[in-house]
Amino acid sequence: MTYTSTNSDVAPPLFGVGIYDVAETARLIKRDPDTVARWTQGDKALHEVDDRQIMTFLDLISLLVISELIRRRVPRPEIRKGGEYLSRELDTNFPFAHKGIATAGAAFFGNLGEWIDVGKGGQLAFQQAIREYLRPVIYGEDDLASVWKPHSRILINPAVQAGAPCIEGTRVPTQLIAELAESPEDYSQIADDYRLTLADVKAAVKYERDA
Repeated sequence: MTYTSTNSDVAPPLFGVGIYDVAETARLIKRDPDTVARWTQGDKALHEVDDRQIMTFLDLISLLVISELIRRRVPRPEIRKGGEYLSRELDTNFPFAHKGIATAGAAFFGNLGEWIDVGKGGQLAFQQAIREYLRPVIYGEDDLASVWKPHSRILINPAVQAGAPCIEGTRVPTQLIAELAESPEDYSQIADDYRLTLADVKAAVKYERDA
């Protein structure tokens, strides 16, 4: 690989970038931890990380996109080649977390003024690229992912609770609510205690139980 997820000369600050270990990253993108480890380590890594123990929000989104590319059966060599191509063209260490990507069937596309098949080294693409899968990802002014909404009423914001999934509009982690909700009878009390709606509590519990 010709790009890494962090600048090798300066250690990245962890405040506001999200902090995830391999197990939590795997849980959030619904993959096995061993799979995430394979994608981020070794000579054939699809997305390199400098620290095997700690990943950032941009690493998380990068792996989310890689997971979807693989689900769409994009060949791994094309994912790797596409990532390298976008890294150069977009001048970013996080090509998979950049808003200029999309997929159509088993192809991997990037928007560099016009849609091209970056997995095949920049061939022009004449079919409509599909971005529905990435709709829940919000991008910042730097065109990199800034917030992910993986479920209704749930946000993952690296600037809130170190990037833990929280109920939208609050700093209340979904995992905390799910742990407190041992039975549906608890929902109303939890909502009162944390100034949430009943729908918020239900959404948090559902999200955690589906993870």
